[in-house]
Amino acid sequence: MKRQTKQTPVSNTGRSAKQSREGGFTLIELMIVVVIIGILAAIAIPNFQRLIKRSKEASVRGNVHTIQIAVEAFAVDHGAVYPVQADDAEIQAILPGGGYPENPFTRTATAVPWNADPADPGEISITSLPGGGYMLRARGLDAMLQPDIVAGD
Repeated sequence: MKRQTKQTPVSNTGRSAKQSREGGFTLIELMIVVVIIGILAAIAIPNFQRLIKRSKEASVRGNVHTIQIAVEAFAVDHGAVYPVQADDAEIQAILPGGGYPENPFTRTATAVPWNADPADPGEISITSLPGGGYMLRARGLDAMLQPDIVAGD
């Protein structure tokens, strides 16, 4: 009695159908992976962009604090008299590095207009108040950052 063996169908390339299925992924499987990656990217990218914006605005707040310390140091050195626009060079000399800090949005020195609101993201302004005080304001990416720093009025 001869024993019969089951024959596997052979394709025209000489390999069995079972062997050819084990060689790679189907188009549907690859498309599903691409869709999943796309969904994950759609969730992650906006969150990453918000995080970048928040970190740059936090850096602007740090720059405001640095300028505030320089203004207060000026007042200590000048008998409790706060600076005016004519004292800008002396304020810059007090700051670390001898100038205004870097604007995180433009990667250049922060523009510091006197007695005017900051116009561009990352700018900080100093306003001399009538009673001899000062106010520091800063602009974030979309709007003015709060709170304003007011001292000596």
